[in-house]
Amino acid sequence: MTSNIHFRCPCCHGSQYRISAFDVSEKNPFGAKCIFCKSSMITLDHLAAVRFAANAVTEYRK
Repeated sequence: MTSNIHFRCPCCHGSQYRISAFDVSEKNPFGAKCIFCKSSMITLDHLAAVRFAANAVTEYRK
Protein backbone atom coordinates (compact mmCIF):
# COMPACT_ATOMS: atom_id res chain seq x y z
CA MET A 1 0.00 0.00 0.00
CA THR A 2 2.78 2.50 0.85
CA SER A 3 5.40 1.02 -1.50
CA ASN A 4 5.06 3.89 -4.03
CA ILE A 5 4.77 6.71 -1.51
CA HIS A 6 7.92 8.60 -0.60
CA PHE A 7 8.08 10.00 2.92
CA ARG A 8 10.34 12.70 4.36
CA CYS A 9 10.76 13.76 7.98
CA PRO A 10 9.88 17.44 8.49
CA CYS A 11 12.26 17.71 11.47
CA CYS A 12 15.50 15.90 10.59
CA HIS A 13 14.79 15.46 6.82
CA GLY A 14 15.41 11.73 7.09
CA SER A 15 13.71 9.27 4.77
CA GLN A 16 13.79 6.10 6.88
CA TYR A 17 10.61 5.27 8.71
CA ARG A 18 8.55 2.55 10.31
CA ILE A 19 4.81 2.05 9.92
CA SER A 20 2.58 1.08 12.82
CA ALA A 21 -1.19 0.80 13.12
CA PHE A 22 -0.85 2.40 16.57
CA ASP A 23 0.55 5.62 15.04
CA VAL A 24 -2.31 6.16 12.57
CA SER A 25 -4.08 9.47 13.12
CA GLU A 26 -5.85 12.15 11.09
CA LYS A 27 -2.56 13.98 10.49
CA ASN A 28 -0.64 10.75 9.93
CA PRO A 29 -3.00 8.46 7.94
CA PHE A 30 -0.26 5.94 7.06
CA GLY A 31 1.15 5.69 10.58
CA ALA A 32 4.69 6.43 9.36
CA LYS A 33 7.20 7.61 12.00
CA CYS A 34 10.84 8.65 11.51
CA ILE A 35 13.24 6.09 12.98
CA PHE A 36 15.65 8.82 14.05
CA CYS A 37 13.56 11.49 15.79
CA LYS A 38 10.15 9.74 16.01
CA SER A 39 8.31 12.56 14.19
CA SER A 40 5.38 11.83 11.91
CA MET A 41 6.53 11.55 8.32
CA ILE A 42 5.03 13.62 5.52
CA THR A 43 4.71 12.77 1.84
CA LEU A 44 6.80 14.61 -0.74
CA ASP A 45 3.75 16.25 -2.31
CA HIS A 46 2.85 17.68 1.11
CA LEU A 47 6.46 18.84 1.54
CA ALA A 48 6.25 20.75 -1.76
CA ALA A 49 3.09 22.49 -0.56
CA VAL A 50 4.78 23.43 2.73
CA ARG A 51 7.79 24.87 0.89
CA PHE A 52 5.51 26.85 -1.44
CA ALA A 53 3.64 28.32 1.54
CA ALA A 54 6.94 29.23 3.24
CA ASN A 55 8.06 31.16 0.16
CA ALA A 56 4.79 33.11 -0.04
CA VAL A 57 4.82 36.72 1.11
CA THR A 58 3.49 37.11 4.63
CA GLU A 59 1.19 40.01 5.41
CA TYR A 60 1.58 41.71 8.76
CA ARG A 61 -1.24 43.71 10.23
CA LYS A 62 -0.72 46.60 12.61
